[in-house]
Amino acid sequence: MSKLQSALALLDRFERGEFIEPSDAEKLLVQIFEACGYPVTEKGFVGSSSALLEVDCFIRAKVDGALKMIAVEVKAGSRPAGIESVEQAFKLKTAGPFDRAMIVSRLGFSADAIQRADTIGLGEIDLLGPEQLRNWIGKQAEPQDVVSRCETIVRHAMRELAKALAQHPDELSKVEWRDLERLLGEVFEGIGFDTRVTRSSKDGGVDLELTTFEEGMKQVYLVELKHWNEQKPGISHLKKLVRVTAARKATAGLLLSSSGFARPAYSGITEFTIPVHLGGKDKIVSLCRTYYRLSSALWLEDANLQEALLSGTFGRADWPKAVRD
Repeated sequence: MSKLQSALALLDRFERGEFIEPSDAEKLLVQIFEACGYPVTEKGFVGSSSALLEVDCFIRAKVDGALKMIAVEVKAGSRPAGIESVEQAFKLKTAGPFDRAMIVSRLGFSADAIQRADTIGLGEIDLLGPEQLRNWIGKQAEPQDVVSRCETIVRHAMRELAKALAQHPDELSKVEWRDLERLLGEVFEGIGFDTRVTRSSKDGGVDLELTTFEEGMKQVYLVELKHWNEQKPGISHLKKLVRVTAARKATAGLLLSSSGFARPAYSGITEFTIPVHLGGKDKIVSLCRTYYRLSSALWLEDANLQEALLSGTFGRADWPKAVRD
């Protein structure tokens, strides 16, 4: 049995709860990390003498090409880890000599814990359930792509800008339209789409073309971006996207606007059978958060691309809600 196969077998035991004491669960995680080639330091105390905190273990691993020290907390109880686990991990990272913190929970995480991790620990606190950990272990056997120096610099810059927008949404108004278009191109690429940023003079009505394969079938999504200070796109802009989406037989079209939409655009959704969606400033920020979380995580999760693209947007089914809101 290879080391990675051994790590997966140990993870199966952890997920099934094949341990008696919490310390036994921690030892399983230590064995998993060691099987993946990560040096592990087990239990210890961190922080000043007046505020000592106990950490289950910590590992050293490369993230973004740099060696990081990562505090690991193991949750093996009978319910999903809650918001208090995230608060504890944040204290560990702040008090100790750690670059980031990781929580591994046998039963996953509560919704408020996930939200809190995004709020106070975006890119610094990793939440891993068994499935995310299993996915990460599998990635250890895959060859790493060779990335050019220029591409590394650009992606680092885009990641930093995505982080800035995720944490400070009001900064969106300071980003130039063409820069935001390029940023979203990198965001969609990082989420998992094969992305093409079109030329403004020959775009045929869209700014980005996203391609992916779902169950062996090619799916194409068209994205049009409006980044205006005061004006809001209306029904004419929606109709243009509908025409292009239909002409290209795309899976769906998405009109993103940082300034929101004129009311006729929302009501116009009901006039068309072509699947088009509207996304505002919150959707742009949400995409940046998703990208930053994926690109800065120790593991690489398998995202549901259609859900990542269209969740939090308005389509035909959302029109009654748009009226109420």
